Amino acid sequence: MARTKWLKIRVSEQEIADIKKRVGQHDMSNYVRGLVLDQPVAAPELKTKKIVHSADPELVRAINRIGININQIAKQTNTGQEVGNAVLMALLNLQTTLDKALASSMPDDR
Repeated sequence: MARTKWLKIRVSEQEIADIKKRVGQHDMSNYVRGLVLDQPVAAPELKTKKIVHSADPELVRAINRIGININQIAKQTNTGQEVGNAVLMALLNLQTTLDKALASSMPDDR
């Protein structure tokens, strides 16, 4: 059922504060609609919080460039072209370095 009509009401600052307190984690529209239409109000869906880590923009660009190079190596390998031992050793060293850098940058409260 498409909801195309608006129901507008005016409330005071205190009334809106009380309504928001009662609504809690519920969606305001669904909560009020359920109350007005005497329908059960479903439990709110818990939203997971996305953890955002800050990073040095230059470091992000450097890692991006490394990723591009690795993708080019993978493409070369997947087309049947041989990759030399020097490239493979460099990739292993790069992986070790990145693992260490990542481990040292992560907080201990994981």
